[in-house]
Amino acid sequence: MDIESILKDLEQLPPFPTVVAQALVLLDSPDSSAMDVVQVVQYDQAITANVLKVCNSAYFGLPGKVSSLREAVIRLGNKQLKEIILTGTVVKYYKNAMEGYALSKHDLWKHAISTAIISRIISKRFPGVDEGAVFTAGLLHDVGKTILDAVVDEYFNQMFALVGEKGYSFTEAEQEVLGLDHAEIGARMGELWGFPKEIVHAIRFHHAPPKGDESDLVTQVVYLANVICLMLGIGVGRQGLHVRGRDEILEQHGMDINDLQVIMAGFLDEYQKVQDIIDLG
Repeated sequence: MDIESILKDLEQLPPFPTVVAQALVLLDSPDSSAMDVVQVVQYDQAITANVLKVCNSAYFGLPGKVSSLREAVIRLGNKQLKEIILTGTVVKYYKNAMEGYALSKHDLWKHAISTAIISRIISKRFPGVDEGAVFTAGLLHDVGKTILDAVVDEYFNQMFALVGEKGYSFTEAEQEVLGLDHAEIGARMGELWGFPKEIVHAIRFHHAPPKGDESDLVTQVVYLANVICLMLGIGVGRQGLHVRGRDEILEQHGMDINDLQVIMAGFLDEYQKVQDIIDLG
């Protein structure tokens, strides 16, 4: 397999929307005001419409109708506004079916948003972890599949043989046959889009957090969220053939299967609410 041919596809990658990138920087800055955010976002009709739609949904239950972007920014706060802008932007990358990964239309999106929600829930158990960073990393962790899908479909029989006969995980089979996996491709996409290093790192290692680095909480949270999502069967596809588990990550944070069940229960309630406000088109 020629890795260079895969990497060339990245050269054709459309840039991450400038307005969104600028808005996210402002929302992460303690020196930015609500008006700074409004000045950037107001010229993007799609983002403005989506923010107002979500802000007025039953999910937030705000009293009275929010009729301006400025009011929405003030009433929602930076954290919630960032999630709305991100989810509304990223959904377009995940809409299509993916034959290589055996994912139907919207399956990858459901897996991404589920991993993001579960990441946010888990982050509350990890003092000091950036809740916004884990949500973003969870949302983007599988974005590399959008590039590798056609190639995986072409070489699937070789990969399936490694999984079935030699006990490879699906990502290990990707690495063996293709020379790199969807996590590495996703990380390179994140670098091209100018995402923070901790987000890129979490995307790159969401299947295999580096051993011995207990301080890398964002990656560990996203890893656990992804595993839980696969356990729930959300957007699994062919990757569910075999996933490599890391029990020590649970152990080092004093968690066990009972904790995972509590997290799953909290997620299912949250997921139902989110489904009501996301337009998959």
